[in-house]
Amino acid sequence: MRTAVWVSLLAVIAGLSLSCDEDINGGTSSAKVVGYVYHSHANPSGVAGVKVIIESDVESDNPYLGPDRWFETDENGYFEGYVFLGIDEETGRYDYVSDCLIQYFYQDQAVGAATGGITLAPGSVFTMPPRYVNP
Repeated sequence: MRTAVWVSLLAVIAGLSLSCDEDINGGTSSAKVVGYVYHSHANPSGVAGVKVIIESDVESDNPYLGPDRWFETDENGYFEGYVFLGIDEETGRYDYVSDCLIQYFYQDQAVGAATGGITLAPGSVFTMPPRYVNP
């Protein structure tokens, strides 16, 4: 009996987790960021395992207020990730636009300078310029 209760509880928790991710990943108040990371200009093959971190651009007049998000490149050097932008507190609508800063890390080392001033809007897709591990 206890096993059935635990299995049911875990199923409910898993369902809630998936529904939360669905709201972030592709919801009307989320923005999608995509891009590629390559070895170098001379070797334009993708690099797997690069961590891409999206955080607030605190230098902006309209900084992103949500939690940092991070994603990892696949075997082709491709990444995509969603950022939940939230609700405009003044209007109560999902039309909040904010500015983010994006950083790349490979083998615990920063890959180039952080890219700030990335303006994200709900429902938008922002394509980052290619990044190279060895410029």
